[in-house]
Amino acid sequence: MRNINRGETMSRPPDSGSSRQVSRRRVLQATGAAGLTGIAGCTGYVGSSRDGVEYWTLFGGGDGAVMEAMVDEINAGDEYDLQINRQRVPWDEHYGRLYTSMVGGNPPDVAVMHSRMMRDYEDSIVPVTDEIGLEPYLEEVAQGGVVDGEQLAVPLDTHPFGLYYNKEVFEEAGLDPEDPPNTADRFYECANAIVENTDYYAFDYFEGQFHAEVMRMLLHGRGGQILTEDYEPAFDTDDGHAVVQEMHDWVHEHEWAPVDPGTGWDAWNRGEVGMKIEGTWHISIVREAGFEFGLTEPFIMPEADSPVTVGDSHMLIIPQSDERDQARLEDAIETVRLLTQEFNARWGSEAGHLPASKEAIESDDLRESDTWDQTLETFYGMVENDQFIRPPATPNVEEYTEQIYQPLDDMRAGNMAPEAVIETATEGVRQTFNRR
Repeated sequence: MRNINRGETMSRPPDSGSSRQVSRRRVLQATGAAGLTGIAGCTGYVGSSRDGVEYWTLFGGGDGAVMEAMVDEINAGDEYDLQINRQRVPWDEHYGRLYTSMVGGNPPDVAVMHSRMMRDYEDSIVPVTDEIGLEPYLEEVAQGGVVDGEQLAVPLDTHPFGLYYNKEVFEEAGLDPEDPPNTADRFYECANAIVENTDYYAFDYFEGQFHAEVMRMLLHGRGGQILTEDYEPAFDTDDGHAVVQEMHDWVHEHEWAPVDPGTGWDAWNRGEVGMKIEGTWHISIVREAGFEFGLTEPFIMPEADSPVTVGDSHMLIIPQSDERDQARLEDAIETVRLLTQEFNARWGSEAGHLPASKEAIESDDLRESDTWDQTLETFYGMVENDQFIRPPATPNVEEYTEQIYQPLDDMRAGNMAPEAVIETATEGVRQTFNRR
């Protein structure tokens, strides 16, 4: 075990995936259908009780401040003639509140939704195929909002994983900080040098939901997948076993990463970890941490012939509502258009997410920003080179993902062997979809 002194803990990003979200099924089990209207009334918005567009976001921290500033600018600008009432719902409560508001008949006019959630909400969203369309956006990203040929959501961004690395730790370990660890061989070389030549951990990565997405990313690079098209578990294979064994060995064989994810998070933010898998949003955190960093492709799995990154997208939806008149609907559509087009370059350069708008991607404002040089050019390169996959939008998405990340978390904690992870996760995923 590395000798790491515990320091001040920095906050996790709002989308870290380490807490469990509330799904539609859990809300129904906990309250019963009769209680949904009452819960919806507790969300802070009832029907058309306020003038303007009711907009629910889940952004906190750095990207929350950027979204707040963008909305404030729209509200203050005479050219927009809009009033947007932005309400930030804590991200681990967002879907529970959104669902109950939609079922209770009191939804917001616009809300943030991850593309993986689309199947669970598809029957309660206003299509915008004719009003906005796919053309202004990166094709692969925009497809995340399409269900059965209808555009139900408009992409604000995509937020893939990358491999951040601490250039100061690299130098201390005798490594070239300008030679990024973007292949399995280079990753191994760097990790071994860090543990041999410093008192730091070599590596850290996610717990919770994103733990399962790391597995998806590594497995896809070896030609495998988590689910079949019929929602059958597909990872009880040689490649699936190799990926889970690799993730086990990061902690329990090589001792590159700590057993406790909290220890790794604290050490990373003190500048005492060499490399970390994180998403686009993480740029604000490493800037605050203050060490010199680099960002490269997370292509770290041995024998992966087609390495990829994995990333979801923040989408904007318009929930269906019998209380919304045509003028309010038009204002909601304009809100979606402004945030995903005119303000999209700013969302990239200031919040760190990869913009979905083609115009934003090509804009001088984005291309000349520090964020483009530090992270977004690498993320965009993976999207352009077909090295990007999106978690599929399936029914029961939160439930089946939990059946994978719980045993992975147990394995990291030292409580489960790799073979048992595969067996437990396979059975859990199968039971999840059998209960549909």
